[in-house]
Amino acid sequence: MNKKTWIGLAIVGFWVLMTALLLQREWGGTPVSRSDASNGRQIRQAESTWLGLFLADGPQVGHIHLRRLPEQRQGLPGVRFTMNTQMALNLMGRDTDLRVVGAMWRAHDEPLAELDLTVESMEQTLRLTGEVRDGELDAEVRSGGESMPLQLPMDPEMLLQTGLGTASSFPAMEVGDDFRMESFDPLTMRKATARVRCVEEAIFEVDGVGVETRKLEVTTGGFTSTAWVDDRGEVVRAETPFGLVLQRLSPERASAMAGRVPGANAPGGTDLLGLTAIRPEGPRPYRGAGEIRLRLSGLEPGTEIPVDDHQILEADGTLRIIQEAEVSSSPPDAGQLEAILAEDAFVQSRHPSIVEQARQIVGEASDPAVQARRIHDWVFARLDKVPVMSIPSALEVLESRQGDCNEHTVLFTALARASDLPTRIAIGLVWSDELDGFYYHAWPEVWLGDRFQRFDPTLDQIPADATHLKLLEGGIESWPKLLAFLGRMDIEVIELRRPETAGPHDSQGPTS
Repeated sequence: MNKKTWIGLAIVGFWVLMTALLLQREWGGTPVSRSDASNGRQIRQAESTWLGLFLADGPQVGHIHLRRLPEQRQGLPGVRFTMNTQMALNLMGRDTDLRVVGAMWRAHDEPLAELDLTVESMEQTLRLTGEVRDGELDAEVRSGGESMPLQLPMDPEMLLQTGLGTASSFPAMEVGDDFRMESFDPLTMRKATARVRCVEEAIFEVDGVGVETRKLEVTTGGFTSTAWVDDRGEVVRAETPFGLVLQRLSPERASAMAGRVPGANAPGGTDLLGLTAIRPEGPRPYRGAGEIRLRLSGLEPGTEIPVDDHQILEADGTLRIIQEAEVSSSPPDAGQLEAILAEDAFVQSRHPSIVEQARQIVGEASDPAVQARRIHDWVFARLDKVPVMSIPSALEVLESRQGDCNEHTVLFTALARASDLPTRIAIGLVWSDELDGFYYHAWPEVWLGDRFQRFDPTLDQIPADATHLKLLEGGIESWPKLLAFLGRMDIEVIELRRPETAGPHDSQGPTS
């Protein structure tokens, strides 16, 4: 199995939730000295933390309950972390829920751990169970009534540094301190360097009670977040640059909400996709555009945007996106070809159910372009367009027959690869007339002899229109890289063209 497969599980299906857990991991727990930061602390009694999840300047959309307690297993002292997360969001006018229940036991002084994580959203469920021993994760992923093994290396030192949703290595700081510390980043499954600055002291109100805090700015993984921590080093409030806020809850408020999802019975709330949409300057785009030229700004220096036959970087720094590729390109090399034909724990292209479904869809067609179109048409017609906050699994989607762009893309990719069509996943932005902006989206790209062609089985576009701005390539292991773009990127539309027309078009154009 590909090592990157685990990353999708680490972010538990949704970048918002993972950001929340990452912040709690970085900022929760008792401060320790810098020299002892890598050793962690041993939990000697049960501890419990409740965090509310809020949209910035908006309603509460969920909560996280984290518990830590000492526990011996196999004669080894250790700590057991449990997490119960519930969220309810409005996505494209639909109420959508997410529940994540996880547990991790970790030995104090040995690179040994046991994991159990379940993600549920709408009708879809995914569960991972496994053990880490001798630097190897040996796990099983269950989805769509089937299971697949997952083995990958895991650095023992990383395992000793972190736990599920908790921190044990955040040092005490004074105003003016500015330093870098090594930590484990679950978004990349690697060691990471975080820059931490203590900028001021402040009194922060929690349920009407003033709490003395220190304001910290933490830059890691390409983004900066802000937290207010008390004298025990526990997070009181945390803010991300893309709209999610964590707020510590009092035991009284926490007990009052236990067992229910905030906002679940209040349809029509704030639409998360609307909050994250990018509204460009310049002429208003429209669905079906044949060509678009954009100027991107606000990104960190060194942030790269993919270029290919459809997405061309001009000499003046603008990006030109075209619906129909103008020239053929070099075929993928052996390594690339293997990657875009491979299966993994979420794109189960060699599973008998996927293979049989692909065979029925493709029928007697031998032309790859015809095969790809038949798969596109089937996925578009057979899947209900329902927003799902979960980890997309082709087998699960094949069974549930519902989902958003991630589910459509993962199932299309599995069916295409089962038909020996080299297919990659693109992650980026697409224009929405409903949101009046660009919103985050995924779509498949199929190698058809001399070039990649963009399909969009969610929006029923062959080829996908020129408003598809690709930011990344790859499966769900690439989701964390979107953090480099969220809340930062500005778009200016320079020029629009209809398909196969010579002149620019700057009206609103057709609506979907």
